[in-house]
Amino acid sequence: MLTLRGVVLAVTFTAACGVGAADRGAESPQDAVSGARIVLPTVNRQPDGTERLTFTAEDFGRVPQFTLDSVPLAVAGGANGESEFDLTGAYFVHLLSDNRIVTFAPVGARLLVFAPDGAGERIIGRMGRGPGEFTRPGGVVVLPGDTLFLSDVANNRLNWVLPDGRFVRTQPIKWARLNLFSERLAGALPDGRVVLHSAGVVASNTKSDTVFRSTASVIMQPLEGPSEEIAAVPDLALATVTSRMRGRDVSENVVVRHTPYARVVLWDSLVTTTSGESYRISMRSPSGALVRELSIPLQRRPVSAEMTQRALDEDLRRIDLSRSEGGGETYSKEEQKQMARLKPVSDSLPIITGMYTGSDGTLWVLDNAAASGAEGTVATAFRKDGAMLGRLHLGVGQQALAFGADRVVLRVTDEDDVVAMQVHRIVRPAVAGQ
Repeated sequence: MLTLRGVVLAVTFTAACGVGAADRGAESPQDAVSGARIVLPTVNRQPDGTERLTFTAEDFGRVPQFTLDSVPLAVAGGANGESEFDLTGAYFVHLLSDNRIVTFAPVGARLLVFAPDGAGERIIGRMGRGPGEFTRPGGVVVLPGDTLFLSDVANNRLNWVLPDGRFVRTQPIKWARLNLFSERLAGALPDGRVVLHSAGVVASNTKSDTVFRSTASVIMQPLEGPSEEIAAVPDLALATVTSRMRGRDVSENVVVRHTPYARVVLWDSLVTTTSGESYRISMRSPSGALVRELSIPLQRRPVSAEMTQRALDEDLRRIDLSRSEGGGETYSKEEQKQMARLKPVSDSLPIITGMYTGSDGTLWVLDNAAASGAEGTVATAFRKDGAMLGRLHLGVGQQALAFGADRVVLRVTDEDDVVAMQVHRIVRPAVAGQ
């Protein structure tokens, strides 16, 4: 086994990511002010050809520490936004090349396009099964030329849409051998193959007296022919809870509070996954073969009683603000609160809480400030050659959903649970030679 510190990656990674021979062995650039450096990983090449990239927890403190401009560049939605551009339930967000913001709003099944200053610009589509309509897309991907790609599993079709509202192409597709819940979109390869997954979906029918982890499927779907499961990733921690509802005992699988769960993104041409329970990120070829793993030895932070109470209070607040009053087979608000109070709690926080690929090809990995113990999350930027570029601390209540070359989109909610998307510029310390 060959171990190299400060040397970039093998020929396979070089070809995939465009890293040339001139990048090999280069000294890490240094922050002219703080002395922080971009940190390169230790690379362990395995006999089977895979690569293990490792950092130490101390490397988090050696890289430049990014900050955010306090004044947002743009605000989309929120209490002062247009009602037709309601962002409730919107989590799939992208920045276009001209800094317009695109998201999919599940309420009404619509694509929302916002101008660079956050003003509502265009609504594309609506709920339905006809031309120009959506039923249940599992996400949005921005292709070259700012073409928006949506896979609508419920409507059995793929959609290519321009931000001006024109549908460039709609293709029927048969989801052969597709896991019923594998409808979330991780990305599309240049040859048209679609990467789907079921991470974060409560789909297990298992009943258990103990906590158990469900499994997320990662599916490769070509434009023609059968789909293939290329990976399986440990997902949500679930528990079976029995509660007295309407005169009878009802048993349901509920998500354990503070559970880790799987994340799946397409980074360049590599299908990149993590289970969230450790700082371990796996990168696979489109065929599912493991190419490399990136890891950092970190301990999960204990869950305090204050964290548990705060999460429960937030659940109860959201139930109170919801429009549902129960009826039929729908649980009433009091019944929903009862189930929330019975939800089991993990004894430690997940480490990785999000992964996103920036418009400049950077991989951003969000963690629960596992190294520092601070509140909020921290986003770490990784370059295509595996180098750790820097860390961006996000405060409590700031949820990152998309990254551009110099900015981040944060999802925030006010006291009335009204959602806004704030775009902030990322301030990076000057690093000599970067």
